[in-house]
Amino acid sequence: MHPTDAYLDGAYASKTGGTWHLEDSPYKAGQVLRMLQRHPEISPDSICDIGCGAGGVLAELARRPIGASRLVGYDVSPHANALSRALTNQRLEFRQDDPFQDGEKFDVALVLDVVEHVEDCFAFLRSCSTKARWKIYIVPLDTSASMVLRGANCWESVGHLHLFTKETALKSVEHSGQRVVDWFLTPTSLVRPHRFATRFTNIARRILPQALASRLLGGYSIMILAE
Repeated sequence: MHPTDAYLDGAYASKTGGTWHLEDSPYKAGQVLRMLQRHPEISPDSICDIGCGAGGVLAELARRPIGASRLVGYDVSPHANALSRALTNQRLEFRQDDPFQDGEKFDVALVLDVVEHVEDCFAFLRSCSTKARWKIYIVPLDTSASMVLRGANCWESVGHLHLFTKETALKSVEHSGQRVVDWFLTPTSLVRPHRFATRFTNIARRILPQALASRLLGGYSIMILAE
């Protein structure tokens, strides 16, 4: 089976319990706002979300005072699009389409938890770089000491074809011809623990320095602003 089939035939929707991770949208939108607040020079009138899933992040941003008059979400999945259509309004539009075929440009492109799912991640990153001047990426840092020692992978569980560290995530963006302007770690597991085991290891995550906890235990993502 081709990796993208799971997003078209409903298999990925089933893995998420049919929500397409819509419940994580307020948290992700908050991280996007945090990055934008760190860079007042970015005052976007238009924002797109590449691989927007059920559209929750853009819907959250539409409710916040960010000033953007146009927000467009792209996703190839008919199941995700069926969910996002219910969120459409005058400012907010969702398209079941390839974002790189319509020729439209935006001030900011969001690429949140998508790069790790794409088979040719470098070609994808290069395409993202042409969609907007500013790109905001969230990349999960799946490669940790715990992951390696357990011999685990994220292919079957969450469809992550690429497992990143902080350094490889940053280098991948740079390798695609983009300039990294800013980055910070986001404590995904601390804020959104989905399993009991995660709640247990969160005890150590709260004690350890963030960078060390990320390397040892995982459970963090990196948010990258690129130009």
